[in-house]
Amino acid sequence: MSNKKSRLHILHLARWYPNRTDPMPGLFIQKHAESTALYADAALVYAHGLPAKTSVPLYDVQYEEKNGVRTARVYYRLPRIRLSFVSSAIGLWRFYRALFKGIKKVKPAGENFDVLHVHVLTRLGMVALFYKWRHNTPYIITEHWTRYLPVRNEFNGWWRKKLTRQVIKKASVVTTVSKDLTRAMKQSGLPHPDYRVVYNVVDPVFFTTEPDKQKDKNKAIKELVHVSCFTDVQKNISGLLRVIQKLAQERSDFHFTLVGEGADLEQMKQEALMLNIPDKALTFTGLLEGKALAETMAQADALVLFSHYENMPVVINESFVLGVPVFSTRVGGIDEMINENNGRLVPRGDEEALKKVLADFLDGKFTFDKKKIKQFARQHFSPEATGQMLVKIYQDILKKRK
Repeated sequence: MSNKKSRLHILHLARWYPNRTDPMPGLFIQKHAESTALYADAALVYAHGLPAKTSVPLYDVQYEEKNGVRTARVYYRLPRIRLSFVSSAIGLWRFYRALFKGIKKVKPAGENFDVLHVHVLTRLGMVALFYKWRHNTPYIITEHWTRYLPVRNEFNGWWRKKLTRQVIKKASVVTTVSKDLTRAMKQSGLPHPDYRVVYNVVDPVFFTTEPDKQKDKNKAIKELVHVSCFTDVQKNISGLLRVIQKLAQERSDFHFTLVGEGADLEQMKQEALMLNIPDKALTFTGLLEGKALAETMAQADALVLFSHYENMPVVINESFVLGVPVFSTRVGGIDEMINENNGRLVPRGDEEALKKVLADFLDGKFTFDKKKIKQFARQHFSPEATGQMLVKIYQDILKKRK
């Protein structure tokens, strides 16, 4: 694939994606698409419904080319009708119309897409099925959703399950970001002969960020960082705050930085005040992105997660690329990534276990080789590694079709 004509044309269909109302959803999907753009011609379409207002057009196609990906974000007006069945039907129709408007916008003139890459089921899988039936275009699926996990139990409904099974059946390959999610999907009645794990991609800025040596010199206080979307039911930030409170009552040789924003951010700030956590022990930064996030994480001695459930958070990959170990609950596919060489795992919801791990770390009872953590991560989580892996999948399924 050395010249332009030999490059495959890949269409990514994203259920979640950064948009005008929220810059955070689907960043991992964006990175997957950008990684394929290193070795193929990549296009992406995302449809986003907006509440019905007089100022909202029925369809608004926003096009951009960024990091090699031709992207169409199509905003569409949600119906005003209050009857739920009618409203749902109209909303679904507009969703699909928005998608096809976006596809028309990004489609190369006079050419067809070689492979469709669906990110998150089930609606988008129906578009892929249509292309397979109409144009004989193969498709692969990358699933990121935690709804299949037993703790969530949100994959339900006879019709949804039937459609999802059909979409999975006709896919050439199904990828997930963890073996745990693969198991959960199979246990949910979604078998496929070719499930594969493809890791989340880390933004290139993390590969070029190093800790500030001046700040790090003779540091007596260890810096601990937590990064999340501040949804307490999942991330259990309230439990983490209780652990911080108990540690702060016993020692003053640490500082926690909590990074992110979300529905429960203000509530967690109030929780910290009610717990009387000293200001010198805790800082809320709000949302940090790009270089600012990488620099904050690079300065940390460890990343701490205390989630009730997860799939495979990309923040773990980001932390490892920086050489920063991770302490987390043993949930989702996290235990596939964390071991004694790069972190510690504790049971879900076990505040005493997390407190002990943090205390032992602060006491120097165990340490980590940051260079080895960084080396492994940079071999597996780079855009180049993921891009090569995905393009190899595309090439293989096209060879089998011939």
